Amino acid sequence: MDVVDQGRPPPPKVPSRLPVPGRPQPKKRPASSENEPPREDQKRARGPPASGKRGCVSAAAASQPKAPSAAASVHHSQQLPGRHRLSSRVRKGVVVTSTTTAAATAVVRKGEKKRAPWDLKGQLSDLQARASVYREKVQGLSGENQALQHQLRGQEQALEQAVAQNRELTGRASLLASELQVCQDQAQERLHQLTQLLERRSSWRRRSRNQAQAIGKLEEANREMQGVNRDLAARLEAKEAALHLAEGSLAQQRQANVALQAWATEQEQRLHESEMERRCLHNTVQELKGNIRVFCRVRPLLACEKDAQKGMGHLHFPPDDQKSLTLSKAEESHVGRERKDDITYEFNFDRVFPPSSSQEEVFEEIALLVQSALDGYHVCIFAYGQTGSGKTYTMEGPDEMGPGSAGVIPRAVQQIFKASREMEAKGWKYRFTANFLEIYNESLRDLLVLRPERSSELEIRRVSQSTEELHVPNLCCVPVASEEEVLKLLQKAKAHRSVAKTVLNERSSRSHSLFQLRIEGHSASRDLRTSSVLSLVDLAGSERLDKSLSSGERLKETQAINSSLPNLGLVIMALSNKEAHVPYRNSKLTYLLQNSLGGNSKMLMFVNISPLEENLAESLNSLRFARKVNECVIGTAQANRK
Repeated sequence: MDVVDQGRPPPPKVPSRLPVPGRPQPKKRPASSENEPPREDQKRARGPPASGKRGCVSAAAASQPKAPSAAASVHHSQQLPGRHRLSSRVRKGVVVTSTTTAAATAVVRKGEKKRAPWDLKGQLSDLQARASVYREKVQGLSGENQALQHQLRGQEQALEQAVAQNRELTGRASLLASELQVCQDQAQERLHQLTQLLERRSSWRRRSRNQAQAIGKLEEANREMQGVNRDLAARLEAKEAALHLAEGSLAQQRQANVALQAWATEQEQRLHESEMERRCLHNTVQELKGNIRVFCRVRPLLACEKDAQKGMGHLHFPPDDQKSLTLSKAEESHVGRERKDDITYEFNFDRVFPPSSSQEEVFEEIALLVQSALDGYHVCIFAYGQTGSGKTYTMEGPDEMGPGSAGVIPRAVQQIFKASREMEAKGWKYRFTANFLEIYNESLRDLLVLRPERSSELEIRRVSQSTEELHVPNLCCVPVASEEEVLKLLQKAKAHRSVAKTVLNERSSRSHSLFQLRIEGHSASRDLRTSSVLSLVDLAGSERLDKSLSSGERLKETQAINSSLPNLGLVIMALSNKEAHVPYRNSKLTYLLQNSLGGNSKMLMFVNISPLEENLAESLNSLRFARKVNECVIGTAQANRK
């Protein structure tokens, strides 16, 4: 190897091809050639190869396996300072060895002579000379390697000691740093406490100054208040004297007030008794007359109707007369120049309820009539009027029913059960049975049974051949013991009732509904039995076809309704004229109400009126029909007692 090659990076480590002492060397066989003579001639004529010099150079170049180790030592010395001198020595040894090897190679090449191909002994001696040179070189490199390894072990021990010392110093430094941090934290905390104490001292000083100023002001105010107190003491003495006089006058006023309250309570009681007596007398008079009682009720305007119609100028309620109602209608002028007076229509009934009347006020007027059902009288109450006039609201109440909005049916049931509990203290026992049906398109439907469970169409039959009393076989009759059970039945029936949307009402009742509560009483002490039926009817809406604009299924329903309601009018007219034949069988409605219309029942009709002026014609028709009903005499009812 030349000296110029030392500056280049060391070649990769390759296995050395030099002979190692004590290790047998494999024999090399020259490659056979087609042009060479046989092996024996080849052995005699073979001399030193022409490329002997190149073999020496290659052997010298292969003798540098230490160069990568020296470079690795140099790279390691950059990380460990204790190895710097060792790596320098290694690099220096490599350079010297390479130079010596190159010189020895040059001497060998110079002393050699070109051997003839047949001079095998000369070639052998040349090879032995080269081998001895290489042995010397290997021995020198082995000694130098052992020295370097010894020196490396010493440096590694020194390095381990330095690392251990460094680790110990690092641990001590970390411990001292943590102690320093603790001391700094303590100092910071003491400084913070000192700052807070200084602030508190400043605050207390300020508060002390403020307290001193406040004390001064309070002392000054105290002096002023003492003066005011003396003035007030003098005024208090004067007030106490006036109070003593006022207390005497107050005691007299209290005595007078107690007397006035007692008088007012007495007058209210007398007024209530007078009202109850008036109702009883009126009820007696009506029973003696045998007429069907008629109550007229006008519903208030809905929120959506107040924008279209301002007020109810066409309806007039006399303030001092609760039995009259006047309707007015502006007469149209055909000429258009003269304004004619309004046409008025006056109606008188047993009671007229204006739109401001509550559900409770309405029921108070029929409470005695409902009470008579416990005494053994058949009672029938039904509501009549056009669609959307408030019939269902009057009889049942709204969908979301509250204590003040309950209708006639739930209030009547509540009163019946309350009165029955009071009668139990007098020895009476009662049994109640309820049923609920509807008449839809002239057919009877049980509202307490689901439609898939309805077996056959219901029919009206006589109880027996010896009596005119009617009943409906196969009708679901449910025994009830409280008003809660009845209310559940009412909700169930309300869900099954036939309703539909029409032009006049979003949820129009398309059928007549009939709720019946059969009451059977027994008094063991008096050996007396009573039997009665409380019938509460909500008739379907009455309107003309041109007004309802019905079509299809709604048309059939309206025709059925308009057929049964005129038949009801025919029956009432026949009863009023005392005709021999009363057409009860013309419709299912009149046939079912025969027990009530036949004379042995107390009857009351609600005629419900719409407050809308556009429905004036329908309101007049309803009021005229109600007047005919009010004039109808069905006879005095008799109690069913045995």
